[in-house]
Amino acid sequence: MSISLNEVLRLLNKLVGKYEREMGLRVFPTARDHMFVPELEVDDKGVSLSISGFIYKVKVIGDYPVYINIDRPVENEYTVVFPGSYHIIPRVGRILYLKAPTGFKTKVRIEALAL
Repeated sequence: MSISLNEVLRLLNKLVGKYEREMGLRVFPTARDHMFVPELEVDDKGVSLSISGFIYKVKVIGDYPVYINIDRPVENEYTVVFPGSYHIIPRVGRILYLKAPTGFKTKVRIEALAL
């Protein structure tokens, strides 16, 4: 008995759907590329980077914290990353916004898995 490729793919899709429903298995896309910014200076006016990704890692290598947000400018809502630490954000986005506290400059390192 011979099975066509289409039949195999249809069977696999049914199995994946069954496991998703019954076992809570989630299937995520893999990254086609990555983005790496080894050192970026961020001031209190802010910086925006066009990075279409689904996982972002922001590490502060400067002396002051940085405020970050994805797809929305840093205003009333943001995440604070302190010096010597990093923050991983598992979220699909297109633009990464960064801003230093008022009157300060800091440096960050950014890595992202791109779609």
